[in-house]
Amino acid sequence: MTSVALKDKDRTMLKTMIDDEIAKIPGLVRNLRLPEFSGIFQIKDESEYIYGYTHGSIIGKFETYYFVAHSGKKPGGGEIDEIAKTIFQKTLEIRNAIISSVGQ
Repeated sequence: MTSVALKDKDRTMLKTMIDDEIAKIPGLVRNLRLPEFSGIFQIKDESEYIYGYTHGSIIGKFETYYFVAHSGKKPGGGEIDEIAKTIFQKTLEIRNAIISSVGQ
């Protein structure tokens, strides 16, 4: 059985969502540092928290919101693999955005 990869329009949307989430990182850092949040969250490693949050946000928005809404189904094995690989390819860019935002 062949595994189905993402359609071009889905691949493009995933890359757009990743870029959108990367652009939100500075605002996320600012919000996490607000006094009303910093005491509640008690985050030990800010960079790792932000990476996990960003990664989860990309997966959640793409797989749940976009993919199911546009394909009428959850992604299958080949699609999940491509989603993971696409996010992995952007890991350095995500981490660089976090590093530059956390240092401010």
